[in-house]
Amino acid sequence: MNAVVGSRKHFSVAINWAAQPIEWHLEQYGSWLLMDDHYTGCLGASSVLGHLIDTVNGVCVDKRERVAPRCKINDTHADAVSDMLLSLMTNENLKVQKWLKIVIMFYVEFKSEATIAKQLGISEFSVARDKMLGMVRLATKYQFRSRIIGA
Repeated sequence: MNAVVGSRKHFSVAINWAAQPIEWHLEQYGSWLLMDDHYTGCLGASSVLGHLIDTVNGVCVDKRERVAPRCKINDTHADAVSDMLLSLMTNENLKVQKWLKIVIMFYVEFKSEATIAKQLGISEFSVARDKMLGMVRLATKYQFRSRIIGA
């Protein structure tokens, strides 16, 4: 397998995935997206000042419902997580893609299970179940450490 894709390494070798559980990598990627202009389209503000002005004017631009951890990753790490998620969403079947969508909404977008359930029109139990199934699929496919499976 070619370990270099374009100008960057394949996600499986670009970073040390075993250093932290996969949940940590996903949350860190979500935090990275919130920095600078990485997530401008979703947040609606490209700077702290813009966010403060919007907040004073009563505009809600930050859709997070859970507190994001402080970002501790660099652009290369974020690219590896992004490439891994893109690969999964491209190569998995529709059922697994549904599970992964919930995983992304929870860990990367920091949405609550209740909001995810409301947005997708399913029960909170279904969200919790599908989130767990998505994490198990993710962890077992690439042999990642995970808090859910205790590996």
